[in-house]
Amino acid sequence: MTKQEEIKYLLHTLGIKINFIAEKLDIKAHTLSYLINESPQFDDDLYHEIKKIIDEYQFELNLFEDNHPDNLDLFTDEKLQMGVGERMRFFAKKKYGTLKKLADAMEISPQQLQQYISAKREPGTRILSKLLRLGCDINWLLGGKESVESYKIYKLENELRKLQNNFSLIAELTKKSDLSH
Repeated sequence: MTKQEEIKYLLHTLGIKINFIAEKLDIKAHTLSYLINESPQFDDDLYHEIKKIIDEYQFELNLFEDNHPDNLDLFTDEKLQMGVGERMRFFAKKKYGTLKKLADAMEISPQQLQQYISAKREPGTRILSKLLRLGCDINWLLGGKESVESYKIYKLENELRKLQNNFSLIAELTKKSDLSH
């Protein structure tokens, strides 16, 4: 695999946009795209700079916009020390805002959810399956270990949130435009 192929592979598998790398290198995105995809002269310095940016990017978990001030960093040691019930509470707070909303999404009563939260009951496969379908990382929930898939899910949720915000803005602008005509 050539250095250019390696860079293309890393950008694709990690979901990193060329614009992001170009911005860090302070060059235009189309120039970087040419260098990575077509240029016969891809030098070692550029390769090492891009690799450095990619390595740094993997540790940047800027998952949410400013409208979500709480940090959804499940990787911190403090969060790994939680029990299953505490992690369920943490998941409910970060993804749904309240335990009641999580209980509604799981189609169980808030009282039943509270039993899992307070460790009076252990979640079985039915409850774990529901949590999994709602986007909870079961590896993290049960053992405090985060999977790579979780990071991808959080990243996709962030992109979805951005798109939803953009659609809302477009709808508002369209509405204002229609009213002014």
